[in-house]
Amino acid sequence: MGYCYQLGEQGKTLATRPLGKELRADLVGKAVGEDVVDLNFSGVLSTSHSFADEFVARLAEEVKSGEVSFELTISNASPGVERVVRRALERRGVDLPLLV
Repeated sequence: MGYCYQLGEQGKTLATRPLGKELRADLVGKAVGEDVVDLNFSGVLSTSHSFADEFVARLAEEVKSGEVSFELTISNASPGVERVVRRALERRGVDLPLLV
């Protein structure tokens, strides 16, 4: 399937724009050469709007613009996390498939 980025290893609650920026840079560095990257939210109970915007939505923009060369999927997001992520994506006008 490609590369799986385990967000649950970062904690049960993911919050703040600086953390989102840090994890996005970490992911992009680790996913070099991958075709598909799965953002696995297993174990994550909640995320802030600012984290979802900076990490997921901005990464989705980079995929759309071609700044990064992989496709994104999302897996194992709780309903609350999925709602926050979808809202962040909508605000930036980007979409990606969510796998549950």
